Amino acid sequence: MNKTASTRGVAVVTLVVKVYKGKCITSYGTRIGFCGEFNKQILSELKRHFKELYEEHNRSEHKDADKITCSATVRTMKCDILLNGGK
Repeated sequence: MNKTASTRGVAVVTLVVKVYKGKCITSYGTRIGFCGEFNKQILSELKRHFKELYEEHNRSEHKDADKITCSATVRTMKCDILLNGGK
């Protein structure tokens, strides 16, 4: 049996999209935060999913772009007590 260790805390996914139009590069960013129990696998899946959604949204907003790139990072902080009703 393979057990994956869960961490209780806060996680923030930061997404940055760069839109290239000719010589002009415009960056857009957003942060998505949540608290609860998570592990590396859950965070990896969330990061991939949010990155796909954010990139797709920006591709539909900037159809005339020459190129669009998207990056995602996850930051976590372990917490002993969560005030949202977590155990």
